Amino acid sequence: MNEENYRMYELQAEILSTLANPKRLQIIKLLGEGEKTVSELALGLNISLQNTSQHLRPMKDRGVVIAKREGQAIRYSLSNAVFSKCCSLVREAIIEEASKRSEFVQSRI
Repeated sequence: MNEENYRMYELQAEILSTLANPKRLQIIKLLGEGEKTVSELALGLNISLQNTSQHLRPMKDRGVVIAKREGQAIRYSLSNAVFSKCCSLVREAIIEEASKRSEFVQSRI
């Protein structure tokens, strides 16, 4: 593997480690529906504004989300819709695998 390919895997690992948190995955889901303020995200996540901001910071630092100031409010959005698609695909795979295991367990009973 050449160094350029390896660097891409390093970047991918950095992004995935940034997203490796249930609240951050929920943020991806919520932002996949459209731009949101910190208040809107906090409400959707059922956590404090401060906690929401703490989750957004590394996501912004890694380029997963972007912030846009509108007057007093800051609106967040995904930097790329593919992040939402990727997370949806992983959820679909988990559901499919859980279904297979459930069918296997049911057939053994």
